[in-house]
Amino acid sequence: MFAAMLERVVQGPEDSGRYGRTLRVDPTCDSGRPGHFPTQAVIVTTAARRLIELSKAGEKLQNVLVAGEKDPMLHPDIRQVCENVKELCHKWYPKVQLTLEAEALRLTTAEYRHLLTIFHRPIVRFEAGTQKVFSSLTGERGAGSMKQAIENLEKIELERWILLARFGKAPADNSSDAEVKAWIGNLKNLKPAQVLIGGHPKDAKRKPAPKARLEEIAAQVAEKTGFSVEVLED
Repeated sequence: MFAAMLERVVQGPEDSGRYGRTLRVDPTCDSGRPGHFPTQAVIVTTAARRLIELSKAGEKLQNVLVAGEKDPMLHPDIRQVCENVKELCHKWYPKVQLTLEAEALRLTTAEYRHLLTIFHRPIVRFEAGTQKVFSSLTGERGAGSMKQAIENLEKIELERWILLARFGKAPADNSSDAEVKAWIGNLKNLKPAQVLIGGHPKDAKRKPAPKARLEEIAAQVAEKTGFSVEVLED
């Protein structure tokens, strides 16, 4: 069970069309113990071992991605995890790019928002126009949780942060005309360096929006906001 967890904590490297050869670190993966994430020590030690192995074997690596099915910001020691991963990369792969994928709702404090500065590509996900759809997509049922997420995004001062939005018809349809219009309205006070538009990862519970619809959404965002927008291939 422990060995299986270590394989979930650090995955790859695998080729990414967008980021190149990528090693993935998942701080909030299934630890085998309900209600518990892998410890900071396990995450950092496993990442160190893998980076050392790859470096000594002469393997190329362009990107280290901190992300997971659950928001990595949920880990109680995420700051220490990120700082240690950065130090490891600086030692063993000094030219590697560091990428984070986090959820908007967790960036409630200045400390959490400051974590974005550790990464070359800090990506924050937000893709709902209404509270109902936001709750369905995130599982956050509290009234005002979407408003809180928007306020968190408005407080980001880092100029290079990237907004990620994924669209589809399940578990909730956030690709309808009305929902997209409301979502774009929520972006009016944000200042991302770029907006990435993609479909939901395809699995038994999710149905991604077709490429043509994603391109329509991207065009609307560019027209209404002036942001630099890219449609993801994955």
